[in-house]
Amino acid sequence: MRMKDETAIVTGSTSGIGKKIAELFLKEGCRVTICSRNESNVNKTVSEFQEAFGNSVVGQVCDVSDVTSMKQVVEKTIDSFGSIRILVANAGVSLTYGPFENMIHRPEEIISDTQKMLATNLIGVINSISIILPHMINQGYGRIIVVGGGHGDRPGPHMTLYSASKGGVFAFSRCLATEFKEREDDIKINIFQPGMIETNLAKNVKVVKGWKTEELFQRDSSLALKFIGTNIEESCRNVIPYAIPTCKTNGKVFRGFSILRMIRGGRKYRKASKEYEKL
Repeated sequence: MRMKDETAIVTGSTSGIGKKIAELFLKEGCRVTICSRNESNVNKTVSEFQEAFGNSVVGQVCDVSDVTSMKQVVEKTIDSFGSIRILVANAGVSLTYGPFENMIHRPEEIISDTQKMLATNLIGVINSISIILPHMINQGYGRIIVVGGGHGDRPGPHMTLYSASKGGVFAFSRCLATEFKEREDDIKINIFQPGMIETNLAKNVKVVKGWKTEELFQRDSSLALKFIGTNIEESCRNVIPYAIPTCKTNGKVFRGFSILRMIRGGRKYRKASKEYEKL
């Protein structure tokens, strides 16, 4: 097992990508702290994992944007496992999907959604790292994986607010990586781009008014997942090499999907969409 005796905190780990990463870590021998904002989900996930992995998993309710809440996760992890060697900053929300011009007549809603996404997606990452990093510095070792998101590192339509929050994550992580390069200890940070995966985050997004019906949006989403979507386990397995002691990479954006499949799938998706429009 490549992660025997390692210890990790995975934020937003009661569903989707975070939960799958936590599961893969546990299978590799790592001890993992599960956390999310919903107590019921935390208890359910911990119970599920404890059946398979015993005392290698603990859980803690946490809002990553809240300093006190994040400190409690750190304290729980150290009390349970004695150290924190890995952080996967995965917690994120996506609230709005659609053209920005369809939102501008509701500025209060734009600001509200943006503040919520910034609080979790960007401030949550900065908060998690700022609280955990002193422990990594004291032990002279740490592996940090930050989960990116759609169009955070490149322009794209219909995800302006979400992409803005993720763009901040990319900038912060890359800048921090340059600082780590100046250190003599073994602390690394890398950015994971998982690809298009069917998760609760994607399912719960709301479509902006006056653009597409919910039915049409769900049809397009299903087509995109069919042709461009990535298998969650295949994608998340790519995180492990960046979480283990042999990782020498710092500041890299690594993918959980195939660019070639995305290009080819994109062509098929556009063709299928046009066929539906003719019906």
